[in-house]
Amino acid sequence: MRLKAFVTTLVAAVVIVLLCGAPAQAHVRTTSVAIDLRSHGDGVSAVVDVEYDVLGKLLSLDGLSSNTGLPSPDGTVADVPTDTRRKALDAHATEVAAYVGGRVRLSRGAIGCTPEDDHRVELTDAGAVRVSLTYDCPASGAFTVRSNIFRASDGVVDDTTTKVAYDVDGHRGAALLDLAHTSVTVGHTDLLSEIPRLVRLGSEHLLFGLDHVLFLLALLLGANRLRDVVQVASAFTLAHSVTLVLAAIGWISAPTWIVEPLIALSIAFVAIDNLLSPRAAHRLPVVFGFGLLHGLGFAGALSVDGQLSVSTLVDLVSFNLGIELAQLTIIAVAFPALLFLRRAATTPAAARTLTLGTVAATLAVAGSGLVWFVERSPLLT
Repeated sequence: MRLKAFVTTLVAAVVIVLLCGAPAQAHVRTTSVAIDLRSHGDGVSAVVDVEYDVLGKLLSLDGLSSNTGLPSPDGTVADVPTDTRRKALDAHATEVAAYVGGRVRLSRGAIGCTPEDDHRVELTDAGAVRVSLTYDCPASGAFTVRSNIFRASDGVVDDTTTKVAYDVDGHRGAALLDLAHTSVTVGHTDLLSEIPRLVRLGSEHLLFGLDHVLFLLALLLGANRLRDVVQVASAFTLAHSVTLVLAAIGWISAPTWIVEPLIALSIAFVAIDNLLSPRAAHRLPVVFGFGLLHGLGFAGALSVDGQLSVSTLVDLVSFNLGIELAQLTIIAVAFPALLFLRRAATTPAAARTLTLGTVAATLAVAGSGLVWFVERSPLLT
């Protein structure tokens, strides 16, 4: 029995060390880019939307020339007035268009398209930088688009997801690009070929987002039976799936500076609730409500432009499937381990040790959530 008590104490200590050693950076810094392509004769128009704060840091725009307004490692950004951003874009329009035009390359066959001098740079109502470009392309050959906007070597983000929507040469559809896959050839993209990459993207977004993982662990620490796990997992899945789809297609939206702090607060709330109300009947409604928030966070990695279509639905379902697979993996590993430790604690001493370890791990999870809440809240930092 002393060995079992030692094992449970050791596991609790490892959990505490890992949680305390992982500071406020819950996310790898990521950004998304949207490219809309339309052909007209020998020409192709491209409308590119990028995140202002990332572009501003890279090009040292006036509104982001100091620490004010720069994205911090956890993604929080101090408020920069819209007028300041518009003036910065007006002053650097040529530089912005040159950067985007140089990183978005189009070609037909082996011949590259030539960007024309005509361009437009503006700030959208959603706060993104929109760059409209026109390319002169040869009239024949397979059409290929390659995007290297915000490469890792630029030093401003760790990962970039680019959603390409196209209506070129009678081909309509969408493709997802990332740092490992920077190009797509129109007419040669199979709808089913995108599914594995979108599933992987969804899985990585959950697994590499430590705040989402800790939220799941907090739910598992408060579950005593498999039935409890099924109920909270189902509520969380349903809720985040709804807001993920609605936010990705643009039907709902919420500022990141509101969503991210609340996601962090949800971690602390669930963890503390495990200690104060272990058998509370309000658990499912609370989990569902917080799941809606986490869905908005998931949607930040995948945006959809244009009308809802079959390819769009396949993209969203595949991405969400990746999230669910990662979630099930965490549950399949963590909950049986918790059950084993609980059943192994058959003596009073082992039970006390397990209880203390569970409380310590729960407090560590809650503490991480509170730290992230403070660091992500613009009004508190």
